[in-house]
Amino acid sequence: MRTYVLYAAALFAVVPVTLRPAARADEKKKDDETFTIKTAGFPPKGKSAKASENATIVSTAKVADDNGKVVANKKEEKRLVRVYVEKTLDVDEKANKRKKYSRAYEKAKDFEGDEAETKPYHGRTIVFEDSDGKWKLRAEGKPELSADDLKELTEEANKESDKPENLFEPTDAVKVGGKWDLKGKDVAKYFEEFKMDADTVKGHGKLVKAYKKGKQQWGTLEYVITFESELGEIKKAKGELKMTVDQAIDASTTAGKATFTITMSGKQTIEQNCQKFQADVSVKAEITIDSTEVE
Repeated sequence: MRTYVLYAAALFAVVPVTLRPAARADEKKKDDETFTIKTAGFPPKGKSAKASENATIVSTAKVADDNGKVVANKKEEKRLVRVYVEKTLDVDEKANKRKKYSRAYEKAKDFEGDEAETKPYHGRTIVFEDSDGKWKLRAEGKPELSADDLKELTEEANKESDKPENLFEPTDAVKVGGKWDLKGKDVAKYFEEFKMDADTVKGHGKLVKAYKKGKQQWGTLEYVITFESELGEIKKAKGELKMTVDQAIDASTTAGKATFTITMSGKQTIEQNCQKFQADVSVKAEITIDSTEVE
C-alpha cells in the first residue's frame, strides 16, 4: 500500500501547478454529485419484462444430548426456478398501481434431492386482476387451473401488495458511497415470512456506484440487514440479509439484476421425555433475479 501512495505522490509532484485547481474542481464536482433514487415497480402499460429467478435453500439441524452425543443430524437442500414474461395490461394512473397484468411462465419447478416438482402453472399464462384490493388469478387456455392449483401464486401476489412501498429507497438524494438507514418495523413487515423481532432489526442501504446506460441513470445498491427471529424451535435465531442490486435508479426501466444471501442460525436447549437436548439449526438461502425488457 505505502509503495503505491509514494508512487502517486511522485506523479502529483511533476504535474504543473496550473493544472491543480482544475483537477481539484473536477474532483469536487464529481464528489458533490447526488442522486435521487427512484425505481420502477412494474413495466408501463402494454410493456413486458422477462424475469429469471433462481433460489437455493440449504437447511441443517443437529441435535445432541446433554453428553454431547449427536442423536440427529439432518441436511436438506431445495432449489426453486421461475422464468416468466410479465406484461402490464391495465394501470390506475392516479394511484400509479396496476389493475391487471399477466405472467407467461416458461419454467416453474422446484427441486429437492433427486425429486423434481413441476408447478401446475409451468408453461401456462396466468392473469392477475385486482378485485377490491385483492388479486384474483386465472389461467388462460385449457385445461383450467383450480383455486388450489393457483393458491401459492395468489398468496404470494397478495402478500406483495400489502408490503410497504419505497421501503429501500432513501428519502433524500445521496452521493456515491452514501448510506441511509432502514426502518426496522417496516423491514420486519416486508419480510414477515422470517418472523423478525422488529425491535432487533437494524439495516442500511448504500449507493456503491452510479453510471449511465444510454440515457438511463443506473446504480449499484447494497443493503445489509441484521435481525433476530424464530427458526423452528429456536426462539431467538440470529439472522443477516445481504442484497446487491444493479438497476436503473431513475425509474426508467424495471431491468436489472439482484442477488440476495440470507443466513439464519441459532441454538437452544429443548426438553423431551425428561431429557435435555441441544438443538443447533441453520438456514442459508441464495437468490438471484434477472429482469430484462422484452417486446
